[in-house]
Amino acid sequence: MCQGLPASLDPVPNAVPHVCGCGGHGAAISAKPEVGRRVPASHEMEMPEVPFPSARVLSVAGPGALRELVRHHHALLRKSEIGHLFAADDAAFTNLVERIADYVVEVCGGPAAFTPVHGNTCMRTRHFPFSIDEAARETWLAKLLQAMAETGFQQELHEEYWAWMEAFTVRMINRRTTKAQPAHLPYAMARVRFGAPFHS
Repeated sequence: MCQGLPASLDPVPNAVPHVCGCGGHGAAISAKPEVGRRVPASHEMEMPEVPFPSARVLSVAGPGALRELVRHHHALLRKSEIGHLFAADDAAFTNLVERIADYVVEVCGGPAAFTPVHGNTCMRTRHFPFSIDEAARETWLAKLLQAMAETGFQQELHEEYWAWMEAFTVRMINRRTTKAQPAHLPYAMARVRFGAPFHS
């Protein structure tokens, strides 16, 4: 998502039902389109507020644990049903994951290794070349929970890190398969949904 833009969007007043923009909904098949017609604005997907991590995440985890989490998460994703979204070439995949790790560490307050090289660009725009639907987002999130457990990522940071990523991933969806809003999955709910074991 754009780091330089507001993290949330104001709701559209008097929101209208879903329209595709053609202006033909409800019209007879043989009806001639009205000249000069206007199709009402539509707010199809709500973008929740994105709470970026506090400095506490980096101070407790350190850059090493964040990088390990990113690497393991993406290794799991590569073997999942959305593995086709990632480079098949090992070197290209490794380079991609290291760029993502640079981004995560920098966002959490670590050294600026991403922005000086790649710029402060919109992450939603960066993902436009890939077809990402609601199911792909849920796979991404399920594998994040798995990676947290398998890497021993500090339990005290799970909820804060999850809150960032859960909201962030809504903005990565660029192919809608349902009119329903993407599921909001707070940390505790996600653990139940994806079957992640609780730690004491």
